[in-house]
Amino acid sequence: MVKICTDSCVDIPKRMIEENNIAVLPLIVMLGDDEYYDGVNIQPSDIFAYVEKTGQLPKTAARGVEDFKEFFSKLLKDGDEVIYCGIGSKLSSAFSYASIASQQLNNNRLFLVDSKSLSSGIGLLVLYASSLAKKGLDGATIAKLLEKQTDFNQTSFIVDKLDFLHKGGRCSATAKFGANLLKIKPKLELVDGVIENTSKYIGPFKSVAKRYIEDMLKKYNNVKREYCTIVHTCRDEEFIEELVKQIQEKNIFDNVFSNWAGSTISSHCGENTVGIIYLLEG
Repeated sequence: MVKICTDSCVDIPKRMIEENNIAVLPLIVMLGDDEYYDGVNIQPSDIFAYVEKTGQLPKTAARGVEDFKEFFSKLLKDGDEVIYCGIGSKLSSAFSYASIASQQLNNNRLFLVDSKSLSSGIGLLVLYASSLAKKGLDGATIAKLLEKQTDFNQTSFIVDKLDFLHKGGRCSATAKFGANLLKIKPKLELVDGVIENTSKYIGPFKSVAKRYIEDMLKKYNNVKREYCTIVHTCRDEEFIEELVKQIQEKNIFDNVFSNWAGSTISSHCGENTVGIIYLLEG
């Protein structure tokens, strides 16, 4: 049997994680001096309330080497093969710590794959790996196919306001003021494992979100049909349902679903962020 595992940046519905028996290691979120575990004892609403009250951003952290060793050891103890695919190596130190843990365990039943992604981009990769495991493929074969798929993963977002990016030092005060005043919405894409601002939209957030989705589906149209997800930090659930329906009506995906971004992603992007994420044919 092959077990698939990841971290809490995975950002797919809990039911999918449970249905596919995916093991998840929670990442760390810090609110001031208080430490929390993503998805366990902190939610995005807690983060937004904290930032509104204090004006301070939360901090996020990877789990250490010993945490990964314990996590992997529990999964390996039954003699199963284990594949780990978590937040990309250029986005967090987590993969580096996982790699050190793997080296120290020195177990040929453990395979690590760099997702080169984050959020639901990881989620769709682990669902893909799970589907391969259900077909009876061995760990080495799944890891090889999964590694290939990481280069064909459309992961992107638009951000309504630059407040969180500004507080996190990712844009200047002048840029933030100008962008918010002009209703500029940056588009962020994962390119070679790194987040890049590839373009900007101007206008109200809801109309921009719909245009952004149309643009991404036109630009990256060699899709794998199985899944497409809208990941978001929007309280307006009716609007998110509109975006899901917008995609469903094109009849290019078998399953379209939405999911709230977890606390790790929410710590860096703030409220009213929307992403469309799907895998591509290689």
